[in-house]
Amino acid sequence: MGFEEKYQKDKKYYDKKVLRPQKVKLYRVKHWIFDFGGVMIEGPKVVTKLINIINLDLGTSISREHPYIMKIRRRVSAGLLSGKEFLEKIFEKFYYSNQKKKSSAKTKNVDINHYLELWFNKYTELTQLTPEMEETVERLHKADYHVSLMSNTYDVHAKSNKLRGFYDIFDNVFLSNELRMRKPDIEKYKYVLKKLDSKPKECIFIDDKLMNLVPARKLGIIVIKFESFHKFQKYLNELGIEDIDEDIRQKIKQKYKIYKTSKKDFKKTKKKVKSLKKELKKLKKKKKKKKYKYRKIKKQLRFAEAQFKKKKYDYKRQKKIKKEVLEPKFRLEQENET
Repeated sequence: MGFEEKYQKDKKYYDKKVLRPQKVKLYRVKHWIFDFGGVMIEGPKVVTKLINIINLDLGTSISREHPYIMKIRRRVSAGLLSGKEFLEKIFEKFYYSNQKKKSSAKTKNVDINHYLELWFNKYTELTQLTPEMEETVERLHKADYHVSLMSNTYDVHAKSNKLRGFYDIFDNVFLSNELRMRKPDIEKYKYVLKKLDSKPKECIFIDDKLMNLVPARKLGIIVIKFESFHKFQKYLNELGIEDIDEDIRQKIKQKYKIYKTSKKDFKKTKKKVKSLKKELKKLKKKKKKKKYKYRKIKKQLRFAEAQFKKKKYDYKRQKKIKKEVLEPKFRLEQENET
């Protein structure tokens, strides 16, 4: 049983795992990984429209939910079948085999290339990059983030996207039909992490299907479920990066650097106070003999304690900023039941 089947069987269990609160270390994030269909473009369900046209032309009654259709669609997106082979199998299964049963009927030869071209043209006609998402990717680039694409797609769709330059805005493009690995196969996520030479916590992955977020979350990747641009902006706001200006990454790094410095100074002064107290305790027994040194150390201790108090206050303040701003916690909303 593949993961997709396991997910459908225990959907509530897997969704619950993804919907747990996520702790994000913003200062560690380097990579943004986007899905394509349903995120960068609205899902036009082109294959469904194509099947409807075939039904009208040939008098068939093919359903996109038919187990056979779903099976071979997965094989196309996994690069195991081409778009042309996909159509050939459809016609053989649902048209030619039925025509053979009707011996009196004259079998009509289907022009595969016609429907392949129709598929390509229909996809090209119905799809366009969402301007808001395209702008978001460009802004992330300017902010010095690395932006990649990880998509389950068909060769027909990929060809159209490449010709129109849709993939040019990404640093890396990981397509299922080329890699022969599909989401939610966990090996694909591992492959992408290896290619990016990145740790899971350094990546944020955006997809419109909870099922595809499960393996990413399991590996430790930060995940965002895309439902609309408005919802996506809401999640960015919860992360504290709603406004993606050019120096946002530098600002985040600078805040973390201030926190690290305050922590270092706090520990240093704490150690100094501890050391002076220890020295003072030794001198206390020899107070009369080493009166001058005792007073000197006591004076140093008072100064160190005052410094420690100040550094402790600064550290607590920066620790609070780190927790609330640099390490936000957020959770995905429960998926609407249909």
